[in-house]
Amino acid sequence: MLRARASRAALLAAAVVILALTAASALGDPPPPIPIRLNGHALYVPGGSTLDGLVETNHLKPTSGSLVSVTGQTLRASIYPGHVELNGRIGRRSAALAAHDQVRVVNGRDHREPVVTSAEAVRRPADPEYTLGRAPGNLVVETGKISGEVAGTAFHATGPVQTPRAVALTFDDGPWPGSTRAILRILRRKHVTATFFVIGDQANRDQNLVRAELRAGMRVEDHSWDHPLIPPLAEQSPRKIHDEIVFAANVLRRLGDPPTLFRPPGGSWSDQMVTMANRMGMRVVLWSVDPRDWAPGATPKSITHTVLSNARPGSIVDMHDGGGDRTATVKALPRIIDGLRRRGFELVPVER
Repeated sequence: MLRARASRAALLAAAVVILALTAASALGDPPPPIPIRLNGHALYVPGGSTLDGLVETNHLKPTSGSLVSVTGQTLRASIYPGHVELNGRIGRRSAALAAHDQVRVVNGRDHREPVVTSAEAVRRPADPEYTLGRAPGNLVVETGKISGEVAGTAFHATGPVQTPRAVALTFDDGPWPGSTRAILRILRRKHVTATFFVIGDQANRDQNLVRAELRAGMRVEDHSWDHPLIPPLAEQSPRKIHDEIVFAANVLRRLGDPPTLFRPPGGSWSDQMVTMANRMGMRVVLWSVDPRDWAPGATPKSITHTVLSNARPGSIVDMHDGGGDRTATVKALPRIIDGLRRRGFELVPVER
């Protein structure tokens, strides 16, 4: 009897020891945290973590890339998915993380549409254009295969420049109440077609004046949205340059005559601007004769003298119908037209 009781006591003691050891094991310290790097930054995760757990805990959601046009417009959104890399490879989500693992979120990349190249024999001016001279050559155009948008153009001359015995009269900074209509009356009376480079903001406010220019058969082109001068437009951001051209062009497009020429304010241009204008279907046009009719102290006599003294075959004359009091320009214009014709010049618009 005594032996039986002793045996049961021993068994009970052993069970208590086992339970105690089990409880001690269950209450022991958890596995130490694991040092990893997430997107290049140090991070500690609990021992036993998986890649899937890391993704869920840290809300790692790589974005998808899109198919875009040659000008960056979205054609098909979010069709190129991103991924999460583990040590430089696409990781299995169930993979256990180890010390010093490198985890990186890689967003899907945008893909540009394919480009189609075509060539055409043309006679073309320089870009930017200072005179009416034309050279024969091949115009190479790259367009988006899906969108049809122009990606870029290049002209390869095959012969010498040929310059007509003609002069182009151009007017900037309008439309402007009073002076624009006065200049239109003179041009109609003298049977001259001129080119007006209008400011988009003003054209939007006085659309009837722009319509009057178009009804008179004038060329109406883009002279930026609000004529920024400080800093010069060519030194401003690509977004600013783009918006200045496009906002003004949109106004003229709504009025029924999409522009094909762009004259930057103050003549400030860059290769980047030329490329940007080309992608919008425009050529940059400057000038070769500047009578400074906008300057304080300009008179009808000084304006007329400067134009007639400097006009050559192919000259582009830069005058102003807006931006201030243009009484001197209005008075000089009939003398300029008559004087150029006496010298044997044809008066033409800038060719589109």
